[in-house]
Amino acid sequence: MLLDTVINEFRVKPIDPELVVSSVEGETAYALETIPHGRCDIPARDKEIISKLQATDSTLGFESATECDFEPYVITTYNADGSENACYQYGHNVSGEDSFQEESRFKPGDKVWCVLYEGFDVVFPGIVVGPLTEDYLRRLYDTNHDMQMGYSSADEAVEQWPDWNRDSVIVRPLVRLKNYIEEMGDTVMVSRVYVFPFKNLFVNH
Repeated sequence: MLLDTVINEFRVKPIDPELVVSSVEGETAYALETIPHGRCDIPARDKEIISKLQATDSTLGFESATECDFEPYVITTYNADGSENACYQYGHNVSGEDSFQEESRFKPGDKVWCVLYEGFDVVFPGIVVGPLTEDYLRRLYDTNHDMQMGYSSADEAVEQWPDWNRDSVIVRPLVRLKNYIEEMGDTVMVSRVYVFPFKNLFVNH
């Protein structure tokens, strides 16, 4: 079932220092604060709504998110100035489709901000490595216990990797973080729509 579009704002706030595993000198990560701005029953109006929202110095950006059966269906992210950042559409990221292994608008070597949920709920700086590839998934399968529990082989993992997760960018974090279960590795998969241009962010401590 298709749900209304939800409008959210991404702000940053101080992170618990205990969650920082390591960092490049001068680099800072933040805890993610998601500010809801209501629902939109006409998806085409989301950009108009977002253009009227007032960003703060700690605003990274905005998103309009529509789910279908509790899965991401269409997610568009916007920069703090209201300009479009990136868009995900369900079903466009499998082999043979136009967006298969679509590259981010950021190039390898670019410094970016990344939003990561998956038990972290953080915003961290990173360096773009490139788009997610099947080779990366196969190498990850060889070392990732959770993937080995969920899939019988690397081939199965590649074949059944969810559409939403396929639309990802590989990033080298400049601040490596941990949650209560795991630590970030040397590289991290980040949803393409949650990779933002790097800018200075200001937080009240």
